[in-house]
Amino acid sequence: MKTITKSISVLALAASFTFSSLSGTLPFTHEQTASAAEKINAPFSVYEVTANVLNIRSKPSTQGKILDTLRKKDQIEVVKFVNADWAAIKIIGGTGYISTSYLMKVPTTVHTASNLNLRTGPSTSNKVVTTIPKGKSVSFLAWGYSKDNKLSFDWAFVEYNGFKGYVSTSYLQLPNYR
Repeated sequence: MKTITKSISVLALAASFTFSSLSGTLPFTHEQTASAAEKINAPFSVYEVTANVLNIRSKPSTQGKILDTLRKKDQIEVVKFVNADWAAIKIIGGTGYISTSYLMKVPTTVHTASNLNLRTGPSTSNKVVTTIPKGKSVSFLAWGYSKDNKLSFDWAFVEYNGFKGYVSTSYLQLPNYR
């Protein structure tokens, strides 16, 4: 297991990220919004482990063999989301799978594609906190959640000018990474 642990795509960061101190922007090569498939596999998919111990498994299931573990505060790059419950990461010899229930998105800056309502929850029925103008930068903090408390790529939890809330991902500009 020692060999696998050292090879996991864990990102060692000299400075820790905070929601309020992240600055800068990502380069954009187009002005279109991304499809759901593009959003799921975005290249800025750096996540922090929130569980004390997170098992890396051989398949996206609790039935998969435990290959190794990650520790709380480890930062990893998600290769892709298999579904709302499981994410794939690189390990020596292939791919490992981890539960998305114990991941927190490391903030990334993205732009709004049009005027966008920042809401108290991931639904159009939730109260509007503020409206973010087209072209403004927001800190992308996490994917949203659906009514059944599953990960949802239709909503993002963001920060804008000190306000935190949910926005529809349909109106965010994401980098062209094809």
